[in-house]
Amino acid sequence: MIKMKCLKFKLETPYLVNFRKPFSTITLLSYPFPPYTTIRGLLANALGLERDDYSLQDRFEISLKPLMTPERTQDIVLMKKLKSNLKSKENAIIKKLDENKGDLSVLSCEEKEIYEGLKHIRSTSAPFVKEFITPISCNIYVLGEENNINDLKCAMENPLRPLYIGASDDFVITSDIKIVNAIETKNTEIDSIIRINDRTEPIDKKRIIGRVPYKFEAINVKKRDYAREDAVVAAPKPNNKLRLNEPVRCFEIEGDYVAF
Repeated sequence: MIKMKCLKFKLETPYLVNFRKPFSTITLLSYPFPPYTTIRGLLANALGLERDDYSLQDRFEISLKPLMTPERTQDIVLMKKLKSNLKSKENAIIKKLDENKGDLSVLSCEEKEIYEGLKHIRSTSAPFVKEFITPISCNIYVLGEENNINDLKCAMENPLRPLYIGASDDFVITSDIKIVNAIETKNTEIDSIIRINDRTEPIDKKRIIGRVPYKFEAINVKKRDYAREDAVVAAPKPNNKLRLNEPVRCFEIEGDYVAF
């Protein structure tokens, strides 16, 4: 029997929120709860990690228990996009500067003019249909080594940056932050979201939420180039368990069976 330490806290959004499905375009659809990557972003803010620091993926496992089913609404929003004025030769110029440690003397007069143009941006705007969900409430579970869990608890109680979930102005309320025991076991009834596969699936197929962002894999760290890995997820109804077709590895945490 494996016993680990788990950080558990309640997460609530005070206002309407959008957890954007990355494959939605003209209509910005929302998940009913924050995906794994979004929760890791919340934890990274608490710890004050640098942008593109994905070390949390190796230190912690994350899960979530929905406490309510949000309602959905849609609205028209005006989205601004920023992009360079220039479209040609800029990639070659940036690569040339990277290879010469930013030495501008390696550029020709024409290249210098193009490079100067890269400093100026223009904005475009277009209307989008954005889906909002009503304020949510859920329990977050973070599993890891005891010393890392202790550090994370302190960070959640005294975050180094403001905590938000989804967009940067979507603030959250965190409460009941505590460290609890997590005992490894197996069960066919789960209280949390779970990643499913060809072998493991819910009895009620309607509980399959779909593909959600799970983590990021580095392609070229220096160029901040990462690929997103998705997972297909199922979730229980609030106050109900998710019944599966076979027992799965999970942890018993304060009477709940949580899959990571």
